Amino acid sequence: MSFKTLYENSATEGWASHYRYLAPLRRLQETVALCLEASPQRMLDIGCGDGVLLALLQDQMKADRRAQLVGVDLSEGRLKRARKRLGSTVSCADAARLPFATETFDLCLCAEVLEHLPDPDAALIEWRRITRTGGRLVLTVPVVGWSRWIEARLTKRVRFLNEIEHLREYAPVQMKRCVLVSELVRALERAGWRVIGRQGVYYYPHRGERFWNAIFNREPLLRIVSSLDRWLGSRPSLSSWGRYLILECIRA
Repeated sequence: MSFKTLYENSATEGWASHYRYLAPLRRLQETVALCLEASPQRMLDIGCGDGVLLALLQDQMKADRRAQLVGVDLSEGRLKRARKRLGSTVSCADAARLPFATETFDLCLCAEVLEHLPDPDAALIEWRRITRTGGRLVLTVPVVGWSRWIEARLTKRVRFLNEIEHLREYAPVQMKRCVLVSELVRALERAGWRVIGRQGVYYYPHRGERFWNAIFNREPLLRIVSSLDRWLGSRPSLSSWGRYLILECIRA
């Protein structure tokens, strides 16, 4: 089965509901904020899926008539839903072979995509090609953080967040099936990117979101937990121990 077929087969359901849990929602919010800080005029969402992130960015940037937002994805099923949200701003393309000229975009966004790709190194090089000098890459990846590290130590097995599509996940320490976060940073540097910012997203352990949500998703506990989460995620030594890692890179 080809990579495209595998990915297409899993595209039967939309992902908007995925963001109702606090950690995915928090990742979405932080990713959007980081993109907006860069004030891009031309932005590409690589692996845009159902267009949830791109639609939110489009809404936030609608006052800037010069801004151009484009999305690509490999799945026609996902793109069908994205077009309902976004119109004709999305198209089908391979993340490692993009149909754009060199130095086209100010910012490339790649949220929860790198772990799916057969050749992530080639993709990182391709994203640099289409980004202008001094442009940005905002990259998010799932991390086998503290709670899944404990689980793996107890069960002798690392469980991925998506066992069908994820070819790898990232970890702060050496774990089976995983790529070290430090190696991801080195891969970015080899491809011509320089990491200028990193933050983690915690919000509870990786399992039992409904349980933690029921306990903490109310004031004043939610405010306390949110503040703690942001503090943990902003610590350089702790950022890679959350549930997700968000990296901001600049094209050298």
